[in-house]
Amino acid sequence: MNKMLISILLIISLMGCAIAVGGSGVELLPGEARAEKLFELGIGQPWVGGNPPSSSTSDSFYSQYFWSYKGSTPKKHIDSPKKHVIVDSLPTTVYFSYQMQAVPYTQYQSNAAYTGENSLWIQGSSSWSQYAKVPQWSGLSLLATSSQGGNGYLYEITPDGKLSKESFYFFPGSSQINFYADTTGQHVLLFIIGGQVSNAIVIDVTNSYLPTYPTTSSYPPAQIVPPATTAPPATGDTPVTIVSQGMRGYQVFLDNNYIGTEGANGDALDGRFSFSVVGGRNHDVRVYDGQFNYPKTMFFTRGVQKIIYVEPGTAVYI
Repeated sequence: MNKMLISILLIISLMGCAIAVGGSGVELLPGEARAEKLFELGIGQPWVGGNPPSSSTSDSFYSQYFWSYKGSTPKKHIDSPKKHVIVDSLPTTVYFSYQMQAVPYTQYQSNAAYTGENSLWIQGSSSWSQYAKVPQWSGLSLLATSSQGGNGYLYEITPDGKLSKESFYFFPGSSQINFYADTTGQHVLLFIIGGQVSNAIVIDVTNSYLPTYPTTSSYPPAQIVPPATTAPPATGDTPVTIVSQGMRGYQVFLDNNYIGTEGANGDALDGRFSFSVVGGRNHDVRVYDGQFNYPKTMFFTRGVQKIIYVEPGTAVYI
């Protein structure tokens, strides 16, 4: 049993709450019990604890779960819960446990017995997750769902192994809680209302750069919407063409600025999008397909055309 699971066990024992017991007679932690319950309902896989998601999971996948602050940073590590209306930001997928087992939201939502319990999620633009890897100094939006709401406690195990506890009022239905990733390492959080324990979420805060949305001081929108008018084309002395066999209608950003949508405003819907950059320097190019980001920082030789190939579910490559 690793440090993270031992720490969760410590939280539960300190709170005097019962730990579920599986059919084999082995004690299960809250996250394990929830995963097993889902599996019994035909959702997901049996709990597999211990290791984080595979290293093959691209860092760009997690970009939907955090944002970068512009200007001053928050003074508080965790904000008080705010009323949230889920219908305004329904996900397509939810990812369970430290292993990120994917389940369609419609399938998750149909199991009323499960969704009626206290649940804690990391909110993304198109999905909710119980695990995320984010860069230091970024912000996340946590989503606490509770049918009754009320006064409760939010517990956190910090990277140095300390246990913190804050008293909050949680709104009936769902509450949104801003989390500031100010300390590198692993953060484990869960909440309790009326003795009912939510699942735990895990946030790995790294000191390395991860791709992100355009800089903003608020939670990124469910979908990045281009301006109502045509954006001025990127100008420069070096031509660039993005080519995709599997994506259509994707949005293109250059150095965190929206420059156009493939197949819109006179551009042919053929998977190709062309623009120009100032050569002799690095530029950040990002393609957004409506669900995932495909970012890349690369050097552009002055006057030499660059072809960038992007396919769904893969990294950007030249």
